[in-house]
Amino acid sequence: MNYNFIAPYYHFLSSLFFLNRQHLAHFTVLNYINENDRILWIGGGAGKFLPELDKLDKKLTIDYIDFSSKMIELAQEQSYSNLTINFITADILDYQLVEKYDVVMTTFLFDHFSQQIAETLFYKISDKLKNNGIWFYVDFIQNQTTWQKSITRLMILFFKIIAGLNVSSLPKMNLLFNRTYEINTRKLFFRTYIESIVYRKKV
Repeated sequence: MNYNFIAPYYHFLSSLFFLNRQHLAHFTVLNYINENDRILWIGGGAGKFLPELDKLDKKLTIDYIDFSSKMIELAQEQSYSNLTINFITADILDYQLVEKYDVVMTTFLFDHFSQQIAETLFYKISDKLKNNGIWFYVDFIQNQTTWQKSITRLMILFFKIIAGLNVSSLPKMNLLFNRTYEINTRKLFFRTYIESIVYRKKV
């Protein structure tokens, strides 16, 4: 996969097609961020939501990982007063996570992977989240209606052509989370097509 070509236009296209709901779905997490939290954010793209974290006026350390070098470049163009950000261009499947985190953020990440790879990645990330930590998950809803399935098929086809996406369906993540996480907050956007969930890791 390579998002470098579409990176400069991604946020505009997302806002146009989803009426900015992909961006608005991120705001759910803001009430769960604490002073001095260490955050792992995977797949944040061009960093359009980073200024909202900065506005919290809390000192935060963020390991910000994206496999698109162009997305990382765009995110680095902004300046932040309260955030210490380690920008990392890497494939999370290959990148070795070392730190333990208070918060994990995966926003439209797992829809890039097959069920098997998504499960492997889930456990890799979960191992680095502290007990009682927050996992903020934003993605397309699991149980889709007919019109939602149609949009998903078109979206997958589009990104196969544009970015080389190599999946045919979305992985089922809910069962994985339900085993070791509890839901603190769940909100739906874009006529229930996008779900924004704050999970807490059980002790």
